[in-house]
Amino acid sequence: MRRPLTDYQRYQFAWGIPGNVKAGEDIRVLDVTHDDHGLPITGQDWWMFDGTRIAHLNFRPDGTQINREVYEGDPAPYREWKRIALKHAVPFEEYVKGLDL
Repeated sequence: MRRPLTDYQRYQFAWGIPGNVKAGEDIRVLDVTHDDHGLPITGQDWWMFDGTRIAHLNFRPDGTQINREVYEGDPAPYREWKRIALKHAVPFEEYVKGLDL
């Protein structure tokens, strides 16, 4: 994510994500506001399932989601991007400390 947070991101951070964390989900944040960590940052958000299936998430400029699309290409670059992202990401609860949500 990049700062400043959109209204939708603030909503997610304040109301959506904390419940998922309490339920045991390991949510981490990679802030690329000042450093892209060598990732090919394009604005394309995605999910990976089982290390092989990729879904692209498409958003409006205000941060609300439009839809999801199945990606049919090679998942290898996504596995490498995941490795790099996890190396630099911080746990959600650590990231939101000090944020005015």
